[in-house]
Parts: sequence; C-alpha cells; structure tokens
Amino acid sequence: MLHLRLVARPIGPGSELTRDVPSCSLQAGSRGCAVSCLKSLWLTTYMVGEKNSCVPKTDEQSPRKTHISPIEAKQVRSKLSTGRLLRAATELIAERGYERTTLAAVGERAGYSHGLVTRRFGSKDGLLAALLQKMITEWHEHEIAPFLREANGFAAIRVVIDGIRTSVRRDPGAMRALYTLMFEALKPEPALLNQRMSEIHRAQRRSLVDAVRRGIDAGSVRTATDPEAVARIVVATLRGTAYQWLLEPGFEFDSTLAAFEEHMEEALRPHPFAVPSC
Repeated sequence: MLHLRLVARPIGPGSELTRDVPSCSLQAGSRGCAVSCLKSLWLTTYMVGEKNSCVPKTDEQSPRKTHISPIEAKQVRSKLSTGRLLRAATELIAERGYERTTLAAVGERAGYSHGLVTRRFGSKDGLLAALLQKMITEWHEHEIAPFLREANGFAAIRVVIDGIRTSVRRDPGAMRALYTLMFEALKPEPALLNQRMSEIHRAQRRSLVDAVRRGIDAGSVRTATDPEAVARIVVATLRGTAYQWLLEPGFEFDSTLAAFEEHMEEALRPHPFAVPSC
C-alpha cells in the first residue's frame, strides 16, 4: 500500500494540518485548501530474480519537498504493478511451466485482478513477450554480453559460466523459469517462444565464436581449435546441465559447471613449444 504524507495549509488563518493517507487517491481535507504532496522516492526492481519493492521517502529522510502530478502517480503505480505481474509470472512458470500458467493465476499471485493482466499485456503471448524481454535484457544483455565482448578465448567461456552460476545462486527461481521456457520452446506453440530462444542460442554461439577467434589471434588458444565447434559444445553442455538441474532436484549443478570449466581451460590451452632434440 502506498502511503503519502499530505500537508494541507488553509488559505485563511489557521494552523498547519498534517496526516497520512494510505493510498494514491489524493483529496483535499477541506474546502478552499491548497494541498501539497511530498513526492515519494520509489525503488522498483525486478530481476530473473528479485522481488519488487517500493521505498517511500519520509520528511525526516529528505528535506526537499516536490510535487507529484496525477500522471506521475499513475506511472509509478503502473511500473509497480507491471513488475509484480512479471514476477508472479516468473514464479508460476518455474513452478508449473508456461503452458499451465494462466493470466488469472498471474493476477491472483500478484494481488491483482485478471482484468488488469489482460489490460496490461493484452494476451498470454503479450505477457510472454514482456517477460522474455525482461529476462533477456536483465540477464544476458546486462550480465553476459558486455563482458563477453571484451573477453577472448577461455576467459569468454568463463564469463558465461560465471554469469549462469551467479544468477542461479542469487535467484534460482528466476533461472529455473528461464530454463523452463528454453525447453518449452521445443513445442510448436507459442511460436514467439521458439523464435526468441533460438535467437538467444544463435547470439551466444556467435559471441563465443568471435571470442575463441580472438583467443587464437592473441595466442591464448591453440591454433588448431575450431571456434564454431567450441561454441556449439559450450552452449550444448550448459543447456544439458540445466536440463538435469531441472529434472533432478539433487543434481550437482555448481560442481558440474566447475568440472566443465576446468575441462575447457585444458582443452583450449596452447601446447607448449616443442624443444628440438640434438
């Protein structure tokens, strides 16, 4: 519930009146009053793992008093509700899969009506598109791609592995939802899911191919290495590891990644120069 602190100052003589209002519906306390509203500082976050939170800033925390318009208040509420709906969808997909997740269930989990979900996203495919965009942007584009572009050779593979490992530790539910969607993309419907997941895999393979080639040029990867084969092996192994993690609750996900990391480092390391015999 959003709490705003309203300060009403009568135009005529009189003392200042202050009270807390437990909603964003702003109303003047009396006729002829000019109402000023302290704008709350909202921290709204959503990751393929952190819950949304809103943190209103009080008078004691900030001496600055600013005004919030009805449009701004609506935008704040919209952003907050969208984050909660996407988070609810993530949790439900991790628990029951995309096919069995309904808009009504998403609204109920988030604390909103089915109608709000429909108005916000239009359809289940619309919700999926928004969720994939959030996942891809906040996971791959923010945590993987920027570092992958700068790394070369085995260092690039380590970036991908570390990114997955960190995400699973921080929010296993969000990563479980992402991997669930990856495997549900094998089905013909929804076509959007197959298309977006295929794009993710192709983009990741291309990035790894470029990184391995840079490693060969820099001398950190043996020259006989096939960059495209390495990219296929890395992506396939990571997806296979994720599949076993989803299927078997006790599967050693982290140690499997560590073993694969060690193996790839050894496989790509250049051979020492041979010393000619006398």
